[in-house]
Amino acid sequence: REMEVLTLVAQGMNNRDIAKALFISENTVKNHVRNILEKLHLHSRMEAVVYAVREKLLEIK
Repeated sequence: REMEVLTLVAQGMNNRDIAKALFISENTVKNHVRNILEKLHLHSRMEAVVYAVREKLLEIK
């Protein structure tokens, strides 16, 4: 689920829009983003997207 959230973050979506798209609460989105940042030892959503693209976890179209 974290990868789904990260993919939508990469598309420029905010937490509210991600929550609507995935049919989850906004707090759940925040938790997923926080977990992603903690796991990768990063500080921002943008850093997470850059990391994911660099490591070929995400492909920007």
